Amino acid sequence: MGVMVTDKLFIDLREAIINGQTQTAMDKTKLLLRKGVGFNEIIENSIDISSKELGKKMRYGEIDIPDVLMSSRAMLAVIYVMEPIFSNCNGFVKGIVVTGTVAGDLHDIGKKLVSMMLKSHGYTVIDIGIDVTKEIFVDAVKKYKPNVLAMSSLLTLTLIEFKCVMEALIENGLRSEVKVIIGGAPVSVKYAKEIGADAYASDAFEAVEAVDDLIYNRIGKFSL
Repeated sequence: MGVMVTDKLFIDLREAIINGQTQTAMDKTKLLLRKGVGFNEIIENSIDISSKELGKKMRYGEIDIPDVLMSSRAMLAVIYVMEPIFSNCNGFVKGIVVTGTVAGDLHDIGKKLVSMMLKSHGYTVIDIGIDVTKEIFVDAVKKYKPNVLAMSSLLTLTLIEFKCVMEALIENGLRSEVKVIIGGAPVSVKYAKEIGADAYASDAFEAVEAVDDLIYNRIGKFSL
């Protein structure tokens, strides 16, 4: 009976995440914790599975960005409920990721979605904003010492900024200190390879998988 109840709670939690029902997601998470379910199991059976389902829906045009953002907030709500446990478990935080939109670009939604998704998957995310110059990116890498630098853009005319940042990292002796992933509407796998990025992702769900691969030194399908 206990297993059946737990399975039903996981199903309810996944549905709450998919539907962006933040309060329900929090309530189901609390119930699972009271039943002694570990946070790793909760993440694997709710956030991870929901992320994959949302990713499919997004790629096939079955869900809009605002709905994805609502789902991401529900994922963060799950993390919020479990935060006291995480604080007592040094192994939870996977790594540090600095995110930012390159100079000349003021678009924010894609970056915010990636940041939220990464947070919900156990990363410490430092979002340094929009219209970020190469100098600010370099300063952020020096200051926060991230495992991964994630840059995005929506405008084709700002593509050159990715290359400028990569060159600035090299000039400052930082390239070997941080993995770099880029993404956004004008970005392609070919361009990412040309500038020497470590990975490319076309959406937030791919970004999480790619960052996981970079953190654990795996050769994944988004590695370059």
